[in-house]
Amino acid sequence: MIFKTIPQNGASWQNPLLYTIEFDQPKEQVAVEIYDQISAQTMGVVMLYNVESAEIDIAPYIRSVKAQIDILERRSGVIQSSYDACRIVLNIDGESSEQRLFWRSDIRGLSFKFFSEPMPNDTIAQGEVIRLSFFATDTIEIIVNKELAGVTSRYAMRTLGIPSDVAIEVKNVMDGERIEMIVRLNSQQSTVYNYRVVKRDSSAIRLAWINVSGGLEAYTFAQSIKRRVVVRAEDVEAESGWYRRIASARVVRGLIMAGAMQSEVDRVMEMLLSSKVYRCDGFDSMPVHLLTDTIAYDDHGKLRRLEFDIEEEWKGGRYE
Repeated sequence: MIFKTIPQNGASWQNPLLYTIEFDQPKEQVAVEIYDQISAQTMGVVMLYNVESAEIDIAPYIRSVKAQIDILERRSGVIQSSYDACRIVLNIDGESSEQRLFWRSDIRGLSFKFFSEPMPNDTIAQGEVIRLSFFATDTIEIIVNKELAGVTSRYAMRTLGIPSDVAIEVKNVMDGERIEMIVRLNSQQSTVYNYRVVKRDSSAIRLAWINVSGGLEAYTFAQSIKRRVVVRAEDVEAESGWYRRIASARVVRGLIMAGAMQSEVDRVMEMLLSSKVYRCDGFDSMPVHLLTDTIAYDDHGKLRRLEFDIEEEWKGGRYE
């Protein structure tokens, strides 16, 4: 058996990933395992019958698995391999293909690239998480300087050419304090981001999403408005008789973005195209659905206002 063709390393699983296989003799039945070495799991099994050769597109199997993953799930470490990355081998009758790295976006030929677009100067609040996605073929270093405390934290990781995510929780800071985050590749300064610590209103909501390039983005809407609560009740039988209880409930909230810089509005607008959007409370996250959106332009054709309704599952407690 030989693999006649396999996809290029760094290709995107959003596009077809075709393997062509030829067998030494006709096979009545053969199982093709699609195995991910990063997550150490089988992404799928393709059954072939009465074949001498076959062409298999594994991309749908990868997409099916990745669609179920919480990309914001908390892990140990500030820098971690992206949940959307996979290093695939095909296992057939005790033989394996060469390994190939695939990701949400095409990373062929890259040595270093940011896939997130945070603002160079932004605000952040106590308990919020700074998120950043990048690809590097060598060592990446994150340096965080806290202005008032005079504390410097360093985080480094040899990424081994796997797309990675950064998640840094903002804690032990004071309102008005400035935080500087420096991203270095191979000990050379690459990019600097500055954050000013602010106090958020109790109704503020922070959302995170996957942008069109496959990177993580986050933005805090300064205020939210509770639109409505949709409740589904059910009848339950008990020893004392029948009673009704809440079976499920979903809360709809309105978010408005106005007065922001044009580049920030453009960045947040990409959320409309995202396959995954989450409401974030520190490292805790909950998937939300975008229900409606209003986009307003000024007289010069530039975006000036975005308005979203989001729907999220009620987890119990007060409808706040």
